[in-house]
Amino acid sequence: MKLKNLISIFCLWAILLFSCEKNQKSKTFETAKIEEVSMDFKTYPFSDPSPVVEMNNIYPYFKFDGYTNNAVEQAWKMVVMENEYIKVFVCPEIGGKVWGAIEKSTGKEFLYYNDVVKFRNIAMRGPWTSGGLEFNFGDIGHAPSCSTPVDYELIANEDGSVSCIVGAYDLPSRTRWNINITLPKDKAYIETKVSWFNTTNQFTTYYQWMNAAAKASGNLEFAYPGKNFIGHNGETGNWPMNNNRDISKYENNNFGGYKSYHVLNTYSDIFGGYWKDDDFGFGHYTAYDEKPGKKLWIWGLSDQGMIWEDLLTETKGQYIEYQSGKLFNQASPGSTFSPYKHKEFEPFTSDIITELWFPLKDTNGMVAASEHAVLNVEETTDSLTIYISALEQLSETLYVSQNGKTTENDIKLAPLEVFKTTINQDAKSDFKIILGNNLLEYSSKQEDQLVNRPIDHKKDFNWDSAYGTYTKALELEKQRQYTEALEAYHDCIAKDPGFLPAYSRLSLAYFRNMDYQIALKYSEEALMIDTYHPESNYAYGLVNQKLGKITDAKSGFSIASQSLSLRSASYIELAKLFLNESNYNKALHYADKAIKSDANNILGYMISAFANRHLQDEEHTQDAIDNIFKLDPLSDFTRHEAVILGKNDLETFNSKITNELPFESYLELAATYLQFNDKESAISVLKESQQHPIVNLWLANLDHINQDSYIKNVFEASAEMVFPHRVETAEFLETILKTNSHWKLKYYLGLIYWHKGLKEKASELFKQCKNEPDFAAFYLTKMNLMKLTSVEERNHLESAYELDSYNWRTALALSKNYLASKETSKAIEIGEKFIKLFPENSQIGMNYTSALLQDEQYLNALNFLEKFNILPFEGSTEGKKIYTLVCIKLALKAHEQKQYNEAIAYAEKAKLWPRNLGVGKPYDVDERLENYIIAKANDKLGNKSNTQKLKADLLKDIKNSETLNIDLALEAIKKIN
Repeated sequence: MKLKNLISIFCLWAILLFSCEKNQKSKTFETAKIEEVSMDFKTYPFSDPSPVVEMNNIYPYFKFDGYTNNAVEQAWKMVVMENEYIKVFVCPEIGGKVWGAIEKSTGKEFLYYNDVVKFRNIAMRGPWTSGGLEFNFGDIGHAPSCSTPVDYELIANEDGSVSCIVGAYDLPSRTRWNINITLPKDKAYIETKVSWFNTTNQFTTYYQWMNAAAKASGNLEFAYPGKNFIGHNGETGNWPMNNNRDISKYENNNFGGYKSYHVLNTYSDIFGGYWKDDDFGFGHYTAYDEKPGKKLWIWGLSDQGMIWEDLLTETKGQYIEYQSGKLFNQASPGSTFSPYKHKEFEPFTSDIITELWFPLKDTNGMVAASEHAVLNVEETTDSLTIYISALEQLSETLYVSQNGKTTENDIKLAPLEVFKTTINQDAKSDFKIILGNNLLEYSSKQEDQLVNRPIDHKKDFNWDSAYGTYTKALELEKQRQYTEALEAYHDCIAKDPGFLPAYSRLSLAYFRNMDYQIALKYSEEALMIDTYHPESNYAYGLVNQKLGKITDAKSGFSIASQSLSLRSASYIELAKLFLNESNYNKALHYADKAIKSDANNILGYMISAFANRHLQDEEHTQDAIDNIFKLDPLSDFTRHEAVILGKNDLETFNSKITNELPFESYLELAATYLQFNDKESAISVLKESQQHPIVNLWLANLDHINQDSYIKNVFEASAEMVFPHRVETAEFLETILKTNSHWKLKYYLGLIYWHKGLKEKASELFKQCKNEPDFAAFYLTKMNLMKLTSVEERNHLESAYELDSYNWRTALALSKNYLASKETSKAIEIGEKFIKLFPENSQIGMNYTSALLQDEQYLNALNFLEKFNILPFEGSTEGKKIYTLVCIKLALKAHEQKQYNEAIAYAEKAKLWPRNLGVGKPYDVDERLENYIIAKANDKLGNKSNTQKLKADLLKDIKNSETLNIDLALEAIKKIN
């Protein structure tokens, strides 16, 4: 019996030991982990928000002008997510970006983790940091929210995965985005789910790119399937071989300047890169229909680009960016004239995009991938070597078909384990690889991969035709160039009075500009041409709703709903009209129709929740709220509805609004309730906001009992850094101005009119403010808005300077005014004062140098430039240009004085690219002017042998003449000869 017991115990011990060993080999986390921590980083902060309005396509956002070379230790909130394979860092205080991601077994990064926080003037508002994974929405890249706090939430999901959701508003378009960053418990990838909602009734700009970073060193080769690339303006090239270079290899890009390769013309879901020296890489996967755009960004390999390694990083080295986009390229204005047009975001629509980001390990590259695995194939004349790297637990069969034969391999892999096999072949021939039941597929046949989409524009397209003019107008509108678009639409109908689409767009344009009578005129003229035209009916509905002609509005939206493109939006507008009549059943009817037309119509669910709550239908109210939460876990509306339903408290509701400008979130939510005809909820929301003049202005209009108190708050608060932009705010201001003429009301309304393109009305309101405004930025803003005489400009500047004699923006503008009127000594005096006060301000430094130049104090200018540090913006060359100008001026002066050796020395100095001036030397430079001076000086010195090569160089074809100052060259030739 004892022996039996011993044998049983031994067997049990053996089973347990085997089980432990097995578990050790295939160890998985029970769940992924997530926590919020505080992490200290060496930080180069940004500061100095500008109170001066420069009306542009990101208003109401303001720029930041303060950057520094002096670091501080700063604690940053970091959300850390981790499973067995991957560790991910998310920074909600810096745009919500993924700060970096690491493959744990190697400790290597597949998303660049910057160990410093170096803000530099690169983004639309200025501050930007390199590395990680950046999210861009709105109009163009490096979005307004990329460096400031966003809303965020941490969630442990039922399936064991964890999520950090980050999100914010894009204020110019009033759209809302969120990114659900999810780390599964047992997979070797990060999933990002983009949700972007246009909850407005207008067409607006569409731009969505994800910018990921990876280190540049390590013999990096890019895996970007495609046969062509295009640039920002639609210019074209071949990929990967272009001009006899394999540009898919990082080191082969050692020519020209910065590189933006938008690779296209392959039907592929993947791209990435592999460091051959590290046997490691990075990959990206998303369905082609969701994200066909694949961009590779490389800083120039010359010092022109490598200077940014020091400006943006410290110990981690230079980086590249691998980027995914909704369109084939990040279209610049010039792309209008190529096939690659801009895109717009239709009213009340949404975009949901799922992407995967993953490490490549021990595969030597990548030719295909899916959410299940990564594939690489290396082919020689006599063999195929196949690598399969799992992204999840795999137990599948691998099929390799070639020349009518199929080879099968059963594979069992844990995430990031690699199966490798070599198959012999007599000669190269086409093959196909399939994993399991089409979990991953790859064909070597070119026709199975490549796309023959035309890449060049149509040469004989008539841009001066009515359609050509309309196309230009629409493209301008899609870039927020609304004033120019309006003019172009008018040009279109002048060329062809029957060009119907231009009439509907004119109606929508005037609706955006709050000119409702003219908007109605153009929608009616459009309907005279085609009474069923969807866009014209939609515009007709919008305008009549604003004008209080509700029956006409219902008619317009009803006919517009017959079009698939505007069906869901039209149903939303009809639902809102019935909400305003307190007809909740009818509102529900149209909200449901909107949802059936577009299952992701978030406003449809919001109307459903609101109407069902008023009908006391708790079950359907909660269903609608649950659907909103699935689309937008950060929804302020759902959180506030939960407060109303007694399922949430106000403290929790308020604590979740963590973005840079929280008052804007309260205003946007209040605006939603006002659309739903719920003034009481709007008031309740606004009372939770922190104090702000625009919040108080809204409360003054909505809460009549306490109106005087709120108006008093508006007048007592500073108008500096207040940037109103909503139509609702304009309407409230117009109402109050009927009984109160305070200058702040006129200023705020003037800003909105200006924002809407109504510059004449804005200018009139600014004039009415006279000299009452008590902050300097008003006068600088007024100068940006209005065309002033030199006398008026001087008076404004001196008034501003009297208000604040230590304001560098006023001082800079005044100094420029002095320079324009040749009052150089006054400009120098200002420069000397303010360069001491603001020693790192590049604008002050450059203007001071210009003043010294104008006063012909060339040596003083040079001495200053040799000590001054410029923190540049991307693409800036001003520091080098002014340095070259100073050196050439000194060289010419020395030549005139027959100091030829000195002339040569200064001309040689002009060729230098001092790094303290924030510009690196590109591969191609034009030094003909410098060499001309040197050659002429050597001639005078009798050094004939020194001049032969210089004179020969003057005749060479120069690839890049951007560095040549033509006016200066002509002056030099004149003086020397």
